[in-house]
Amino acid sequence: MATTTVPTYTGNTASNIHASASLAASATANDNYDGSAVFETQVHVLNTPGASVAATRGLQVDVFRRYGSTPTTGQTAFLTYTLPSATASTAESLDFFLGPGKYNIKITNLDATNAVTVAITGDTVTNVTTS
Repeated sequence: MATTTVPTYTGNTASNIHASASLAASATANDNYDGSAVFETQVHVLNTPGASVAATRGLQVDVFRRYGSTPTTGQTAFLTYTLPSATASTAESLDFFLGPGKYNIKITNLDATNAVTVAITGDTVTNVTTS
């Protein structure tokens, strides 16, 4: 008899980790995300540069593990991505997957002159069942 494994995927409300908002020139924002009760979390970062982009453009995304019962944010990012913000007013995105755990997602606008609009969504796979 064949065994079938089925994941339970939940698409969450858009921007459930970081509400779509402007991130000022050279600014950073940090969002704590609790994925400890799920099998996997799928994170989608949406970045939309403004009408102008400077030579110092880009959006850096750093992911830190949070550890311990308090929890404490790790000192060094274990994932780092940079979206180029190459074209004014043109949305770009990135996706990454995280196992069970607690995380801090830090976004940094590398454009020293212009704001960008950023939203972060986390979808989940809550369990895997076998029948």
